Amino acid sequence: MVSKKILRIARGEYTDNAAWFMRQAGRYLPDYRKIRAKVSFNNILRDRDLIKKITLAPLNYFPTDGLVIFTDILVPLFNLGYEVTYEKGIEITKRREREFDYYDELKHAIASISTEKQDLTIIGVVGGPFTTFSYVNDGGRTGYPVTKARIVDRDTDELNALVDEILLFARSQIDAGVDVIQVFESWIGSVSENFYSEHLRSMEEEFLENLSSLGVPIIFFAEGATHLYGELCRLPVDVFSLDWRMQLKRFNKYCSGSVVQGNLDPYLLKSSDDYIAKEVREIMKQGKAYRGHIFNLGHGVPPWADPRKLRFITEEVHAYEE
Repeated sequence: MVSKKILRIARGEYTDNAAWFMRQAGRYLPDYRKIRAKVSFNNILRDRDLIKKITLAPLNYFPTDGLVIFTDILVPLFNLGYEVTYEKGIEITKRREREFDYYDELKHAIASISTEKQDLTIIGVVGGPFTTFSYVNDGGRTGYPVTKARIVDRDTDELNALVDEILLFARSQIDAGVDVIQVFESWIGSVSENFYSEHLRSMEEEFLENLSSLGVPIIFFAEGATHLYGELCRLPVDVFSLDWRMQLKRFNKYCSGSVVQGNLDPYLLKSSDDYIAKEVREIMKQGKAYRGHIFNLGHGVPPWADPRKLRFITEEVHAYEE
């Protein structure tokens, strides 16, 4: 077994077949549902043992090459004095004094996992600036009108503080032992090319340069952002994670010579094994045109997914030959 395969691919040092899945540690797993029946999401984030247990749970079902740490991209908000609750959808309320160090529990969990699973790539996560800021201002509303208005009006002191805190969140994970950080700039696809160029690009570049200086590869994920690829490909990241909307081979015209991740449509997980196998092989074939390719879904594992499908996909990835 090749140690830290995903890390080596992300660095551009190695080409081989490797797979992990966004949201592989969580809601679709029987192990997770048993825990959530007794413990709130907030309290899981406060418990190093449960964080570790959920992070490791996918190994009970399929031979993933990477472990994504169970946490949430909104954890930095706790340190900034917000109350975040998850039980009836995400609700973010006014500022208060910080009452608990969520980073401390997370760091202990990561340190234990990285010691036990030294052959696997340990993947940390953070939210991108626009995405995290949009939760503060707009919650679950689409279009993010308040977020955009505040950015246009340069009402960004809160955003700047948030960016600094996201970097601290990343550093805490890296110091504890994660090998790679994935940035979920999930909602950036909601902005126009003009808006991105004028209001976001320089901020994103600075954020990612500071993140890169922490010393681990960065995977950058943006959903529905095909219209921004010309801009996004200029960002200082190591791996571009694509959603399912564009074939990998078409991305080459924007970012030739890059390392890519993706990008099976997660809503195909109810399809037949034969159909899924065909899709996996095509994605693997197209991925071989790049400097490196990490197989993943084009978004997170849906809550209704059958873990056996992920085992089947992982085995198909590992068995693939050109």
